[in-house]
Amino acid sequence: MAVRTHALLAVAATIVCLAIVGLAGTAAAARRDWTGTAACGACHPAELAAWQVTPHARTRDRFATRPQARCLGCHATGEAPAGPVVAVEVGCEACHGAGAAYAEADVMRDRPVALALGLTDLSTPKARAAVCAPCHRVSTRGIAFDPAAPVHSTQPGGAR
Repeated sequence: MAVRTHALLAVAATIVCLAIVGLAGTAAAARRDWTGTAACGACHPAELAAWQVTPHARTRDRFATRPQARCLGCHATGEAPAGPVVAVEVGCEACHGAGAAYAEADVMRDRPVALALGLTDLSTPKARAAVCAPCHRVSTRGIAFDPAAPVHSTQPGGAR
């Protein structure tokens, strides 16, 4: 009986581990995982104000009608082109990751926890290049992407 119980526990543990690995390998976020730019701006008003004057905030203005799915991968926030679009804007979560898990103030104050819960690390030029370069290719922009340049600076003169 003990051997059978041990075997059942081993099978159960294996199933749980496989489920965890399967979930960890899935990059898609459900609609409820996205908080939206306005929610981010409630705690980060300077960053929201700086973002609002960037082309990222005015993405919708570039399209007379709803963009094609292939365009939404870069010109929207969400899982496009394969999944749902949360907003036709390059909002906070387009770069920083779906925020529901890390948006609470006590979590945001603990950077390692926020990063573990999905906040995308953009603290270095290399990290920004990894996130930004897929959409900011020279072939689509005509100008070189500079990962060291401020994206939405809150400092006078554009410093981060």
